[in-house]
Parts: sequence; C-alpha cells; structure tokens
Amino acid sequence: MISGQFLWTGIDYLGESRQWPTIANSSGLLDRTGTPRPLAFQRQSWWSDKPMVYLARRVAPTALLPTDPGYGTAAQERRPQVLFSDWTPKNTAAHEESVEVYSNCAQVELFLNGKSLGSQSRPRDDSPRTWKVPFEPGTLKAVGTNNGRVGATYELKTAGKPTRITLTVDHASIRRLGDDVAYVTATVVDRDGVLVPTANDAVAFKVAGPGIIAAVDSADNNSHEPFQASERRAYQGRCFAMIKASNLPGRITLTASAPGLASASIIINAVTQFQKNR
Repeated sequence: MISGQFLWTGIDYLGESRQWPTIANSSGLLDRTGTPRPLAFQRQSWWSDKPMVYLARRVAPTALLPTDPGYGTAAQERRPQVLFSDWTPKNTAAHEESVEVYSNCAQVELFLNGKSLGSQSRPRDDSPRTWKVPFEPGTLKAVGTNNGRVGATYELKTAGKPTRITLTVDHASIRRLGDDVAYVTATVVDRDGVLVPTANDAVAFKVAGPGIIAAVDSADNNSHEPFQASERRAYQGRCFAMIKASNLPGRITLTASAPGLASASIIINAVTQFQKNR
C-alpha cells in the first residue's frame, strides 16, 4: 500500500539543468507544458478509484540519482528519457520491446494487432505489469477488467509519415480583460490522425481577430527557442501556443502551418463574461 510519497518535482521547471545545452530540470511527472509523463499514470493507478489502464515502452532502466543529489556530479543527476508512450520505435526491424502497463484493474490483457499476448493480475505491490513484445507495426492494446467486465482500455498505434497538423484547445472562450489564456496544442499526425512522435517540424502560428500569441513552447528542455514568438519546433510531435484576447470581443482564429504539412485552424471566442459551455 502506498501511504505517501515525496516527489521532486511535480512539474519540470527552468533552471537547475546541471548540464548545457539542457535549460530545465526534467524530473517532473508533468513536463513544463503540463503534459503528463508515463510515470504520472502509474501514480494515477495507485491513487485513483476510477478504472484506468495506460501503456508505455521502456527502452532502458530508470537512472537512479545519487543518495544525496547535493553532492552528485552533473552526469550523475541527468535523467534521460526511458519511457515512451508510442508504438513507433526508431528501430522498425524485428526486435523485442519491453512494455509496461499501469492499471488499477484486477486483470489486464495485452493484444498486438488483435492477438492476445496474455493476461496478468494486479500485483500486490502495484508495480507495473510488464510484457516482452516482438515488435510489429499496428495496434498495441491493453484491456483492463474487474470481475470479468471491461473497466478501461488504452491503445497505441504505429505512426506513418507526417501529413497534417491538428489543433485542440483547453477551452474555447477567454475573457477579453485580465490574464485569461487559451492553451492550444498543435499535433503533427499521419493520414490516420496518429501522432508522429519523431516529428520536429517548425510550426508557425498566426492569429486573426481580437487576440495575440502570448507565448509558445514545446516541452523540449534542450530547445533555446524564445517563448515570446509566433513559431515553435515540434518536440515528439507536439508544440503549444498560449492565446490571449485583446480589448475587443469577437472571434479569434488561430492557424498553424508548417512546410509539407496540411495546416489547421481553430476558433476561440473573446467574451466579456464566461459562457456556461466554456
């Protein structure tokens, strides 16, 4: 049973990078754009009552920090990424992938392209359920069940070539006065809408209407691009734009484009007061 835990840190932050060209500390369960890392979902499996299941590829053991980080060297304190939430490894030849499943369901069964790879019960210590999976392109799916009934599912699909940008926003209305911000995610996807984790296209943002681009980001802790800009290079298939309203009400249109990709637009409403269906 997990009764409590100290985490350093909850979210990535600029500074304390320990080694150039890294400019931020990358120990958070969330990256600095607020996107959860795989281990955040492990914590969800420990502490959430709602049935859930999540998949990740592990490419190496997690690097351990020194007993007292205050006396560690820069090299000792580096935490390379070892967990990836995709089924698009760089090596597409025949090989074996280590797959971790985080779930609070009593049973989890793993499927690759519809073929069962076996079922595992919930461990007493709530550690990840692991499989060695011979890689083949397609769909890797985890199905969590309780008392024989499906409680949650999660799947990863192999991405093809990047073809277009998609945009999503955390809320479609922002106040035209104050510090309200709409948080827009630009995702580079293939023709089937699957995120392309290797995509690093330079995405240009353009605003029409009563709004401005307050900042851009990508969560890449090695990027030296400015935050106050209208362009950002995608990192692991994503980048972000923060939009503020000017002093007039109306419709703000944000367009994202990149060479060789189909562009996308999204509407954000600048309002005096929040609407009920914000």
